[in-house]
Amino acid sequence: MSHSTFNCPYCWSSVPVQASVCSHCTRDLTLFKPLALQLQTLSDELTQLKALVQHQAETLTQLQSRDIQAAALSYAEKHDTSPPSPSDFDTIAPQRSWLHLLGMVVVTIATMGLCHWVLLFVYDAPPLFLRLLTITLPAWTGYACARRSGFGGFTQLLAALLVGGLSVTLMLTITARLDGVPLWPETARDWRETLEYTAAIALSFFTGYLTHHLLARWARQQRNKISLRVLLARDESGQFKITEISNQVQSLITATAPLVSAGAALYSGLKAFTGS
Repeated sequence: MSHSTFNCPYCWSSVPVQASVCSHCTRDLTLFKPLALQLQTLSDELTQLKALVQHQAETLTQLQSRDIQAAALSYAEKHDTSPPSPSDFDTIAPQRSWLHLLGMVVVTIATMGLCHWVLLFVYDAPPLFLRLLTITLPAWTGYACARRSGFGGFTQLLAALLVGGLSVTLMLTITARLDGVPLWPETARDWRETLEYTAAIALSFFTGYLTHHLLARWARQQRNKISLRVLLARDESGQFKITEISNQVQSLITATAPLVSAGAALYSGLKAFTGS
């Protein structure tokens, strides 16, 4: 690169290339002029290289952004090419039906009474078998009720309390008619066991709803999941996006809810046999 001037190494003034003596400080420049011209050329080349590196970095960032967008679009085209049909919405969020809700409540109560009569008065089975059956069976009917009725947690909880109370009342009625004993418990201990049994059946029925809610949530996440490269993308500040992490924590809490409810139901129903 040619220059018309260069800087004097003594006073740093601008001197024409043809000059051999600085016009400002009158120093001899014959020895230093080639070195000064070479340094000035290297400085210009370094400035150009810095600009080129910055331009290449900006281009690489744009290419990476386009690559991530292309991967997300490609994944969306492969897994969600068509809009959801009405049947898909019915599977995830069915319409509310009081008929299905009340029907499953009646079926559960009737089944509880039938199991109580068959196991204790027909086959004279140990009471532990009845406890296990009447705790696990409401979980299945509760799941079917949540799947078909489409109501939320509060309505399902009220239905679970209704199932627990009426099921135990039906069992007490059958026992009173066949054994000739009083309908209601007579001691504080009997009342406590009756209430614990009622809570066990209600919690078991509500566990079915929690299980359905967990599976429905997992199905929605599978339908809406995106590419791993998008999940690992960073925000403008260079930090990982915390939204996905918080969603994972919420999913873990939702997944443990049915286990806690089922454990409480088993403990309440079998407490009389554990001696506690």
